[in-house]
Amino acid sequence: MKLCDFSLLSSELVQFSCDDLDADWQIGEAVSVQAHGNDYLLRQGDFVCVGKVVGSQDRTAIRVQRGLTLWVLRNRHEKVLHLQSLDLVEQIQLDMAISVDEAIAEQLASRGVISAPDVQAAVDWLTDQFIAADDAATAEMDRVFLGRFDNVSDEGFVLFGAGWRGTVKRDAGVLRLMSVTRLKGTNARVAMAVGKISFQDASVAVRLQSTEQRALLDAALRDNGSYLRLWQEYGALEWEQARDCARELGSLRFKNADLIEGELWAWFLKVDVDHLKDFRKRWKTLGLSATTQVELGEKELDLDSEVEDTPEKGDRARRRPVRGVLRFEKDGVVLIPSQDRRSERPPAKGFIYYSLSGDEAVQTRRARARQSINDGRRLPQLSYLLEGVAPPSARRRQLDGLSAYAKACFKGAPTKRQIEALEKAINTPDIALIVGPPGTGKTQVIAALQRRLAETLGENSLQHQVLISSYQHDAVDNALNRAEVFGLPAVRIGGRGRRDEGGVDPVGVWCERKRKEIAVRLDAIQLNEPLTQPLKELDRRVTALRLASLSAQERQTQFEQIDLLLHQLFALDVRLPANIKDRWDEFLAQQKRVETQRQANEPAGLVRLLRALRTSHIGFSDDGPDRAHQLERTLLRGGVKLEESEWMLLQRLSTVADATEADLSELAAFKRAMLDRLSPDYRPPQLKQALSGEALGLLADIECAIAAPLRQSRRGISAVVASYHAALAQSPNEAARAVREYASIVGATCQQSAGKAMSSLKELSDLDASEGIEFDTVVIDEAARANPLDLFVPMAMARRRIILVGDHRQLPHLVQRELEDELISRQSLTEAQAKAYEQSLFERLVKQLREQEKVDNIKRVVMLDTQYRMHPTLGDFISKQFYESVGLDVLHSGRPAQDFAHTIPGYQGKCAAWLDVPLQDGKEKFLKPGYERRSEAIAIAKEVKRITDSCGPTLSIGVISFYRAQCDLILDAFADQGLAEEEDGEIRIARSYRQTESGDERLRVGTVDAFQGKEFDLVFLSIVRANDSTVSDQKDGSERERLLNGKYGHLRLANRLNVAMSRQRKLLVAVGDKGMAECPESEEAVPALNAFLKLCREDMANGR
Repeated sequence: MKLCDFSLLSSELVQFSCDDLDADWQIGEAVSVQAHGNDYLLRQGDFVCVGKVVGSQDRTAIRVQRGLTLWVLRNRHEKVLHLQSLDLVEQIQLDMAISVDEAIAEQLASRGVISAPDVQAAVDWLTDQFIAADDAATAEMDRVFLGRFDNVSDEGFVLFGAGWRGTVKRDAGVLRLMSVTRLKGTNARVAMAVGKISFQDASVAVRLQSTEQRALLDAALRDNGSYLRLWQEYGALEWEQARDCARELGSLRFKNADLIEGELWAWFLKVDVDHLKDFRKRWKTLGLSATTQVELGEKELDLDSEVEDTPEKGDRARRRPVRGVLRFEKDGVVLIPSQDRRSERPPAKGFIYYSLSGDEAVQTRRARARQSINDGRRLPQLSYLLEGVAPPSARRRQLDGLSAYAKACFKGAPTKRQIEALEKAINTPDIALIVGPPGTGKTQVIAALQRRLAETLGENSLQHQVLISSYQHDAVDNALNRAEVFGLPAVRIGGRGRRDEGGVDPVGVWCERKRKEIAVRLDAIQLNEPLTQPLKELDRRVTALRLASLSAQERQTQFEQIDLLLHQLFALDVRLPANIKDRWDEFLAQQKRVETQRQANEPAGLVRLLRALRTSHIGFSDDGPDRAHQLERTLLRGGVKLEESEWMLLQRLSTVADATEADLSELAAFKRAMLDRLSPDYRPPQLKQALSGEALGLLADIECAIAAPLRQSRRGISAVVASYHAALAQSPNEAARAVREYASIVGATCQQSAGKAMSSLKELSDLDASEGIEFDTVVIDEAARANPLDLFVPMAMARRRIILVGDHRQLPHLVQRELEDELISRQSLTEAQAKAYEQSLFERLVKQLREQEKVDNIKRVVMLDTQYRMHPTLGDFISKQFYESVGLDVLHSGRPAQDFAHTIPGYQGKCAAWLDVPLQDGKEKFLKPGYERRSEAIAIAKEVKRITDSCGPTLSIGVISFYRAQCDLILDAFADQGLAEEEDGEIRIARSYRQTESGDERLRVGTVDAFQGKEFDLVFLSIVRANDSTVSDQKDGSERERLLNGKYGHLRLANRLNVAMSRQRKLLVAVGDKGMAECPESEEAVPALNAFLKLCREDMANGR
């Protein structure tokens, strides 16, 4: 800052008259003033002069004598200097470093004074605004202007700068800049500090580099082992397993590849039948499925000869083989290529082998994410949080969690916990967790959060700043379902690998919905606007002239119709400017003349008569005069214009018996010229029928002259809305491109968030994609289910905050138990380290951040506590059995029981029931890898059939089992009842039972995993386990646990049981042997199942 820019300089100017004034004194530079006898010595750099005060000297003398006034040259008039001054209350020698943190950077960015909330950029700006550096006498020292508060302790003061005011307070011995505001008029007394003064970066990134923080991290890694390193080992073992799978499957040679007629993008590969049998046997042994990806290559896959054994190395990524899925047939296989490989043609012959490309891409993305987290590229404290070390927290601007715009996302008034969740998510210094038990409205919270996040970005760029991610496509689509921020939908990146697996593009849906909405509004507007019809007709006719292939006569008709429309608009007070009107009238008159001439030049038979002219002596002597006379009469009747010499030629030759050589030569030239004039136009139609440049320009001027004033008036609303509708209807791809360009919300799965499509959206090259994909905020739904390695991928992209949404009391994260066991054995892991694999990252962070709250007093975890999905009785049951039982908050019910009333026959007035299938009806049967019980499947199918026939398509029903084999049995039983049918070799729900009358899913059968996030009016839970195994009371410890696990299996997994028993809205029916839930050990082994049976027996539930 230069002294002349200081806002608190006195408005009064003091004038000094100097006789020996040098010409080079600089306006705006500081001047020192000292007493010199009765005069004053003025100095500016190397320039010195002696001057007298013009006017009263008393006040100036006192100020100079005090020596606490700063002077700056404001103007100069001949030998008079005009100085502006600043009176200081004191000048102190003081060294100070003022800390600048993230809150200040955000504050300055929100006001547009720095381009992004970067702390170093804030430090540079503050230095420029507050530290004065233009006094040569103190060139080695810095200067700042400050004043004390009148209403606070001595620990605080304010800084004054070039139009800005900064508030500084001492905190734990450190001077911190607390806020920066515009400097308005003030009477504060100003002091000046001189010394080594600086603003310093006090961001979390800098503080984490301290010796103390590094020591804390090193100690945590030494005591417990690196959490990131543990999962890196897991990822390496996954990669090793994939390579082993590829090696064991081997290759299958094919002899030729033919495109199959009648199938889209399918190739038949001819193979040896015996080799195919062996290949299929290995395929089944490895447990590969119809969705397993394979590749085609000219050579066999030889992993053993590759030196590189990590996905980051080698040259496999540089090849682009054909990749897809296989369909086995008797004498060969059919390859269906992936969508991104359909332009590739398979080699004429070669080998089929397991594709490592997908595994390779996954491992590469994970490795890059881990490296980014370790390096602290975006949220530097993230690695500390993941390792269980409490980092210093960034001070941030505190914002309201709920705005009117965000509130509109809720179906009713949001609960206190939902509001709190938004507040903590918006204001977290780094990471926030929202625990969402079943039916607590977390989807609404995510929708409101997206809007609120966009609002907080303020004047900064909104483009693609928020990532919504999850481990699977359904969860991403569900989270984006209500995403509409500032009128625009979210952009969905990536998608399912197979076209027939569903999935909806939010942008495409939005464009179509918006088109329909605009069409309705347009009709309403146009109904009451007399300009609508003539403007629409004018646009149609101008477009026809530009684009349609019209004859000359058709063009003239269009011109005349346009002229009539212009007269109609004139009557409605829509008038062309005079110059354009004159041009149009002249153009129209010219077109009429041209058309008249054209028609006149084409009398009937004229070409025939011309060709009949005799131009040789013999021919002319026969009937030459008659031919000339006949042509002359025809031309006269048609009004055809000829040159005078041409008329005279025809008249002369009509009356002579013999023509001279000169006459015949002249007649031949006339004949050729006339035939050329009347010859057809053989130019291409697009040239022959195109408008002239003059016509195109005039039509464009007319359109602009009409549209421009209308846009400025209410009468132009119709045209603007019509233009918007036309863009959506006629150019949907362009409209979708524009929406994708400006949308602020982006959705992708954890892995696809780092894919090529995301790099393309972010306009990054392959080289900088891993470094450059970043978002202001990353929100991850169903975070408790994702493998930590996959979670790291989007988490590493967050620049400002990470928000994890999930429920660790529902389904666990997706890891392979056999890999866990092998790692524990290989690495000789401690119990604490082994637990890192069993516990989801979400659950780990819930516990860790609640402990950290006790230290830094920052709440980062909020649990939603009001459920709206199910009957209050069932809501209370879920709360007690799965949340309160482990010390979590009580779940309240937000809707009354009457909202869940139903008339399901046999269950009226009930919300819980047990359909008993006693042990004598058949025991469970073990069928690797799970269990099944046929009697239960049949009982369920009959009951579902009875209810669906009675209730019709108004009721939705879900059937859940813990075992895939039982689901298959139930589907077979459904087929026997007509509820399911065979389709493409699989048993699926019959078409007539697939949708309710409102379009929702009507009937579903599946495992617990397929039901998370789903809900139905009625749910049947197939217990499956039915046995008479006993557990002796004498058995205890691990042996007793083993026996209980053997008796109940998956029923003992509380998180799976929680999901299974919380999918219903109105009624939950357990189906199985009641004895399993009422035997002596059931209360210990399966407390929730035991409690449910008791609930069914209570009078209020009226269970059976």
